[in-house]
Amino acid sequence: MATTHEDKQKYDSFDANVYLKDFCGPGKIELYASIPLYVEFFSQFSDNSIEMLDFGGGPSLLPLIIAARKVTHYIHADYAKNNRTAVERWLKKDPDSFDWRENVRYILKLEGNSGTDEEVTEREDRMRKVLGEVVHCDILVDQVMPPGFEGPFDVVSCLSCLDCVCTSVDSLREAIGKLSRLVRSGGYLILLSSTVRPDYHLSEEEQKRKNEPIGEVVHVEAGYVPEAKYIGGFKYQGFFYESISTYVKLMKSCDFTVVKQFEYICNDPSTKYTDGIGILICKKL
Repeated sequence: MATTHEDKQKYDSFDANVYLKDFCGPGKIELYASIPLYVEFFSQFSDNSIEMLDFGGGPSLLPLIIAARKVTHYIHADYAKNNRTAVERWLKKDPDSFDWRENVRYILKLEGNSGTDEEVTEREDRMRKVLGEVVHCDILVDQVMPPGFEGPFDVVSCLSCLDCVCTSVDSLREAIGKLSRLVRSGGYLILLSSTVRPDYHLSEEEQKRKNEPIGEVVHVEAGYVPEAKYIGGFKYQGFFYESISTYVKLMKSCDFTVVKQFEYICNDPSTKYTDGIGILICKKL
């Protein structure tokens, strides 16, 4: 699963602000069929009962919004400095940081709450209380987390991460094996990745930003797609797609049992973004 130093440096250009606007802005959360699934999953835990790591979390705080009541300690890890900075700015209440309040309100209502301003503020306060550290991680090296942050954790989430860096089934298996070391026996790994079902359409705004022809479509087949994929103003040199059944087999080979699997198509008319999404919730033996 080797990559070059130049490949890694490209992640320094990832625009966290553009990503947050395109994928976490007003109305976006309603497109994600995965959110109710996460809410249901975390409802099984008592309050203040688990330790959690969000590995490769980018600049997104959606998992933290959902998990905040249940965790005693939450670590946010990402490779790209711009993504970690976006999270740190929110943590410090920087007035120019991304506003998560409407996403918080939406999730509160999914949980059966009213979603009042007071409830939103209370949840954000809880999020800041349990978010212990924002740290660097790197799935492409043997020690994927910094010393002192290796867990094991009760829950590890890894959402839209492995498909950005893996190039084959073998590299995917290796990455899942590394994540497995971070999960305690009886704990859970939540994995979300792009799957092979639909075509992927580049958004018009992203194409204009990169001077690409409007209407270009990258047809998605199983395996590594060498054509560029644009997310957050960042041009991936390739993207890895596999079937959810392959992910299931790999999870089982890494000592996980699949508790729940779910697949859907995320279609955002405002950005012309379409992608197949597979979610696995797996328990470590």
